[in-house]
Amino acid sequence: MNRSLIVDVLFWCFASASVVTGYLVFRTDSMVRAAFWLLASFVGVGAILVLLAAEFLGVVLILMMAGEMLIMAVVMVMYMMNPAGLNPMFMVHQHRFAVAAGVVSFAGLSVVALTVDFPDEPVDPSIDATAELGFELLGDSMLVFQT
Repeated sequence: MNRSLIVDVLFWCFASASVVTGYLVFRTDSMVRAAFWLLASFVGVGAILVLLAAEFLGVVLILMMAGEMLIMAVVMVMYMMNPAGLNPMFMVHQHRFAVAAGVVSFAGLSVVALTVDFPDEPVDPSIDATAELGFELLGDSMLVFQT
């Protein structure tokens, strides 16, 4: 099977899983379950970054979000009155505004995705894109960040 086809199929699997688990964050009655659905969504995004040859960013995103969500879940179990969702709760405040903001954001991002002419030039394989991105983001602080 063509490698490009496999990458495309994996991309759409990870993308759709990220969208579905992101949706499930707001559909669950438990804040702990919401934290783990959010973690699953970020794992999908991290996997997409790995597919796009940004391995460092993808792995860092997955590791950082895993640590953050686990700590958040533990803190919620310790301090929340209803961490396991035994009593129904509504996870969205200002529901109408949240729905309107989501629809407007989706429409705006859809217009951008469909109308912008994105560059399609592959990066030269001799260039280390991860190092270049690090220097672009951190400049002279790159060595301090790495150590």
